Amino acid sequence: MESQALISRYQIQPYRGGAEKLNEVAVAFTGAPRQSNHSGKVVLLNDPISRQSFFYEFRSEDIVYAEEGATLSHPDGSIVTTVILWVKKDATALKIEPFHVQDTAQGLTGFFRE
Repeated sequence: MESQALISRYQIQPYRGGAEKLNEVAVAFTGAPRQSNHSGKVVLLNDPISRQSFFYEFRSEDIVYAEEGATLSHPDGSIVTTVILWVKKDATALKIEPFHVQDTAQGLTGFFRE
């Protein structure tokens, strides 16, 4: 999903306050947008070519401004276009990070002993 499609789908209005004002009211997040199963939500994959990626999920009304980011290429030659989303300060969002489920209690008991 390119930035223009993202902007039109969520009706993100252009920011008219200048770069300095934008830094006062919002924080920038860069990544590749992904389709969300929930209307009114925007999902952003932080690093689309890394194996250590995670997702952000923002409410579309919390996005102040969106702009095109860098175009990245995979080793196989495919490309990914990124966007920069400026999200209102103090907004609540989700960071979704995969992890491996395992019981670490045995390994940590020795670590916390003197």
